[in-house]
Formats: sequence, structure tokens, C-alpha cells
Amino acid sequence: MVITLVGEKLAKPGLEFIYYGPAEPCKSCRLARVCVGNLEPGRRYKIVRVRNIEHSCPLHEGKVRVVEVVEPPIEILMDPRSAILGSKVTLKFVDCSDPEKESLARPEGLFEGDQVKIEEIVGEVECDGKKFKLVRVVRGQ
Repeated sequence: MVITLVGEKLAKPGLEFIYYGPAEPCKSCRLARVCVGNLEPGRRYKIVRVRNIEHSCPLHEGKVRVVEVVEPPIEILMDPRSAILGSKVTLKFVDCSDPEKESLARPEGLFEGDQVKIEEIVGEVECDGKKFKLVRVVRGQ
């Protein structure tokens, strides 16, 4: 669980977002350490709890709220030989040239080389004449 700040209008349990790095005004903000300092660029986060604390912010129409976030499970295509339920593996992206499946082959929020745990085998997906497993993984567990 990570504590961070999000714009008041976005502060809803269940909302997912990808953190791309701090905006220019954030670099000199007194709240930067708790706001953007706890997040890793390129990672996906899901709001699990909104606290009843708000602060002023020049970027988010005036206010941000304190929220608790986690990295949610992410679906990804995986080589069937590596896709073993409950196993922990080093992530290796598969090659898939189908643009409609690109978000499954290289989903935002994960990087090649991440340590992930396979939580669920969702199904099977074919791409470029090869069959891959569609799995749901969590990072660093």
C-alpha cells in the first residue's frame, strides 16, 4: 500500500492510473515527496481508499486528496511454458505484431525483467501463428 495525492475529481476507489513522472510545478512543491515521491514512473496504480484530507494544488483545479494505492494485477501474454499458476517468474515480453494485441503483449505498468507472480490463467490468445497464455500477474510478490 502506497500513500499519494491525486486530483480531487479523480479520487475515487477503483480508479486506475499510470504515473508518467512529475510535472514541472511538482518539482518545487512542498508536497512532492508524498505526492509523486512514492510513485514509480511507468507503473500502474489503483486507488483502494480515499482519505478525508485535501491540499491545495496548482495542477488539479485547486485541490488534491490523500489516497491509498496498490499496483493492481495486469493481464499479459506469456509463453505457455512459463505460464504456471502461482509461479514467480522474470517477465519476458512475447513478440506479437498484431496492433490489437499490443497492449496484451507489452502492457503499460510492467517492464521486461520485472519479477511477477502469476495469479490467474485467463485464457489462450493466438498471434502470428503462435499460441500464448493470457495471464494475470502481480509485480514483486
